[in-house]
Amino acid sequence: MRRTAVLIGTLVGAASFGFAQDTARMDAVVQSYVANGTFSGAVLVARGTEVVFSKAYGLADVERKVANTTATPFRVASITKQFTAAAILLLAERGRLTLDDPVKKHLPDAPASWDGMTILHLLSHTAGFQGLATPPAARVAIESPDGSIDGFVMQAMRHPLESPPGATFNYTNSGSFILGYLIQKLSGQSYARFIQENILTPLGLKDTGLAGAANIGMRARFYNASPKGPIESALPDRVVPNSAAGFYSTTADLLRWQTALYGGKVISAASLEKMTTRSKGDYGLGVYVRRVAGRTVFNHGGGAPAFANLSYFPDSGTSVAVLGNINVSPGHELAALLGTLAHGQPVTLASERKEITLPAEVLARYAGVYQADGGPPLVVAVDGGQLVVRPNNQGSIPLLAESERMFFIRDLNMQVEFVRDASGAITELTTYQGGRQDRARRIK
Repeated sequence: MRRTAVLIGTLVGAASFGFAQDTARMDAVVQSYVANGTFSGAVLVARGTEVVFSKAYGLADVERKVANTTATPFRVASITKQFTAAAILLLAERGRLTLDDPVKKHLPDAPASWDGMTILHLLSHTAGFQGLATPPAARVAIESPDGSIDGFVMQAMRHPLESPPGATFNYTNSGSFILGYLIQKLSGQSYARFIQENILTPLGLKDTGLAGAANIGMRARFYNASPKGPIESALPDRVVPNSAAGFYSTTADLLRWQTALYGGKVISAASLEKMTTRSKGDYGLGVYVRRVAGRTVFNHGGGAPAFANLSYFPDSGTSVAVLGNINVSPGHELAALLGTLAHGQPVTLASERKEITLPAEVLARYAGVYQADGGPPLVVAVDGGQLVVRPNNQGSIPLLAESERMFFIRDLNMQVEFVRDASGAITELTTYQGGRQDRARRIK
């Protein structure tokens, strides 16, 4: 049934749903991020194949004053994983592998600790490799001695796993690097050629591919924000081919990609079902499967922080693409706000919220320590007559009151609500950002 909904949502147009498209508000929302220096890039909103809103902002090349356009290619970072996952599913359909294959079937020299590891574990970030969020002091980075994907795989075999295969979700690039290696080994082609011949060329994705020296002048340069202005960053690929985060693309190409993928033109219905089935960490295969503002969304970000985001709402066939070329661009947040507007619902920016003053005794009720499942502690305290939150007990972020129990963080476009139980005691806090809700219970 969900597969049918995906296909129907892809094929219908905007008129079928009758949602009012406030493109002026979409532009104003993006402009607010441009104005505070956190966004430069391009965005696109579409219903089915009909583009509702498409616009570029800022500069592709700061030194030469070259503006971004809606046709500018950007680095998309980990959105690359969708293409790698689709390539693996294609190989499975052609009988070259199964998702339940032990990795050691194709890498017989892998260590004994990999005995229970399958292709599915690599796709779903449950293979047991160290995660990207693991504190650097707690790990030794896996480095390819020659920068090749072959070298990375050989080094990965020499490093211990952080957890047994299948036990935990740990978002990492390692699994996608190994998948890229397997694509080359099982297809007899380079990763780039297999992707080009089996995905990019058939779908007409002329402005999508692996980043490299070719056509470097046409692509947006990438910048790190600094007090002195944007500083260019090369974003070098640590492993070549970078099957985890090496692609560039345009918003228009990403719309074609999503329309084809969820419209059944890339992989089979059975493969698409596997790809969009949520498992550990709300992850499917190369795509997150989440609920945002009450709607199912298939999405993936790119970058650390996530300066790129590609989202698809299957019930309405709505696509949202956000591609930035500043490292602080909040791709996921912008995508969620634009997705909300695309469905005819309003959004309120933090800059539009009104701060009120609360008595000290009210603020004191909320002081304490809160923790989400598996997350770091959040210390909430009263400092100088104002409520502040201290993530990991470091630094202070002001919480601005807009009602007795609802606060907001202006720079993050985040709301924080304190929740009471039947007795009136504060038992948890809920954060709202980009359509997502996260709860943290009070532990002290």
